[in-house]
Formats: sequence, structure tokens, C-alpha cells
Amino acid sequence: MHPLKQYLREVEEGFQDFAARVGVSRQTLYRIVSGVQAPRPMLARRIVEATGGAVTLAMLYGDASASAEVVSLNAAGDETLLDEERLRLALAVVINHLRAEEDAPVSSDMMAVAAEATVNTYAALSRLTTCQGPARLAQALRPVLEEILKESGGVPAPSALDRGAELAAELYFQHRSLLRR
Repeated sequence: MHPLKQYLREVEEGFQDFAARVGVSRQTLYRIVSGVQAPRPMLARRIVEATGGAVTLAMLYGDASASAEVVSLNAAGDETLLDEERLRLALAVVINHLRAEEDAPVSSDMMAVAAEATVNTYAALSRLTTCQGPARLAQALRPVLEEILKESGGVPAPSALDRGAELAAELYFQHRSLLRR
């Protein structure tokens, strides 16, 4: 049983009344407790507040953690969402592909800083919405890729940067065998 539904039963509050308290329709609340949709972040926060913390963000998004699109829910901000080393490897592959031969090579220090910047950007973006996964990672990667390539001597076309960010995100989310190679 969905934690919110269980909470409403325990406190003997109806869906209509609770929906009004958190500012959504009864139908939206039904879709959330039936697992058809996840609450938007602002609604999730209102639900947590309205239940006095009896229903947590982790409970509301618990089923989403099994999805291939979601890496983790960082509600408390105390866990890392991405593995920096794994991301560094994905970045190295893409940067070497996008970099022109005459461009200066990218140092391992710069690659480590780029991975750290991407991890932090991804975490910040993921706190704004529940969207996580390859599309969110590509969004965080694009400006990092652009800056690294500027520093090494050139920047490919915007479409190449977009595709490079998507490729790095795809590489990152592939099976862990990427690390063993």
C-alpha cells in the first residue's frame, strides 16, 4: 500500500480533504497513490509538510528508485548521485572523440575537475526536479564539455556538443563493465 494512502487511513482523513489541504485535485492524489504518476517536487514537499513528516520524500519516490531513469533520490543532500570516476571515464572517451588532433590534450587534472563539476551540477539540477538519469546528465555535461574543449583549443559545433553530452551520458549509464575495461 502506498505510504500516503496508509497515512490517510491511519489519521482517518479523506482524499478530497487532504487534496484540498495540499492544493491539488482528488484525481491527482489518486494518480499518485496508485503509482500512475510521481508528485512534482513542490507538491511532494507540501505532502511531507501536511503529514508532519510521516510521509517522507523517500517514501513518495521510493518506487521510482527501481526505474532505469532514476539513479537515486537525494532528498537529504547527503549522498552522491553519480560516481565521479565512472563519469571521468565517460568524459574522457567523448572528449577524445570531439577534440581535434591539433588541439592540446586534456590533462587528467582537468578531467577530474570536469567530472566533479558535472556531479555537482547534476546534483543541483536533480534537487530542483525529480528528473534524473541520462537526459539530466546530458544537460549537466554539455556546458562542462564546451568549457573543456575551449581550454584545449577549439569547440565543435553545438550539435556535436549536444551529441557528445548524450553519448557521455549513455556511456555512464551503461553496465558497470565500463569500469573494468
